[in-house]
Amino acid sequence: MQYNHLEIIKLDAEIYTVKNTNNKCYVKLGTRETNYLFSCLGLEEEVDESVEELNTQEKVEIYGKFEEWGFLNADADENKRKDITKITICNFNPNESLQKVPMVIRELFSFKGALLLLALTISTFTIMFKNTEMLYQGTLDCMHLSIVNYVVFYVMMIITTMFHEFGHAITCYRHGGKITSMGLMLFFFVPCFFCDVSDIYLFNNRTKSFSVAVAGISVNYAFGTLGFLAYFVLKMLGYDVPLLLFYYYANIGFVAFNLIPFVKLDGYWIATALFGVDNLMDKSILMFLTGLFSHKELKDIDCNPQKKMMLFIYGFIILAFRPFFWVISVHSACAFLASKNMDSACGFVVGFVLIAVIKDIVTLLKRYIDMYINQRNRVLSMI
Repeated sequence: MQYNHLEIIKLDAEIYTVKNTNNKCYVKLGTRETNYLFSCLGLEEEVDESVEELNTQEKVEIYGKFEEWGFLNADADENKRKDITKITICNFNPNESLQKVPMVIRELFSFKGALLLLALTISTFTIMFKNTEMLYQGTLDCMHLSIVNYVVFYVMMIITTMFHEFGHAITCYRHGGKITSMGLMLFFFVPCFFCDVSDIYLFNNRTKSFSVAVAGISVNYAFGTLGFLAYFVLKMLGYDVPLLLFYYYANIGFVAFNLIPFVKLDGYWIATALFGVDNLMDKSILMFLTGLFSHKELKDIDCNPQKKMMLFIYGFIILAFRPFFWVISVHSACAFLASKNMDSACGFVVGFVLIAVIKDIVTLLKRYIDMYINQRNRVLSMI
């Protein structure tokens, strides 16, 4: 149902998804919490009276969350804390562009496209195994590209990354999702493109969610593989273009980087689909904190022991990986400055980022401590 700025969808007998169309906040609620939301909105005719009401304390806690999520006031500004790990620079609505995408392009993001990608992979590895000396020499040549080649490569990667995001968008659109925002952002202060495919929260079919998550890296893999095949064909014709081989290696590296499942890259959304757990990061961290501080409560969580253990371990790794990921970002920035003979700026960069790291980690800990104290029973009951 649609009520002002809220889309309320019943997924099954006990779970509802509530979407705030103003701030793009998606939340899954149980029947009791959804009944209370209906009451707060004045929709008494929607309340299921056969379901037990929340107690007074539960109402106080969830009412505060309704306000934070902007559910109770259509004109309220988004109340989420500013996340310095994701700073939007510019964005646009891609729906009009997606409607004009030819059907043949959309079909590439289907099972037919997967078969085509498999054929490209087989061709690539066949060539590699039969031409190891050529591959070795080409790899050495990649280390001595000219400045012009690096500029061309940079432009190629920008274009590829844009297609990466359109891959997510096209696949989500094929499955009936809405894409309201694409653009450029700073992710841990590293410039990158983004695509808001939050509508995957509304997909009951995990296969669809998985296909949306994997679509972007599939684009990088396909473009890189085509670059390798172009390199080989040109080599056979007597033209040596090591830039194309370098482009292949870069895309493979980009795929590997994006498969990291401990920050919200493509690997995280793939893990979410494979685990079959929405809000995987929140739930796994809360599972870890519960196991750490309230071990006896783990027995009361309605979840099989293997899944509990996987979420517990996953939550620990996420918390441990956060500062490590910041280190990677700082190292990348310093390496870039050093390559441009700007070593004097490294100290400033490290100092600036260190302040951001401390702020980010303190904000993260405060968020999850508050969630652990006030919401863990509600959140973990949704696993």
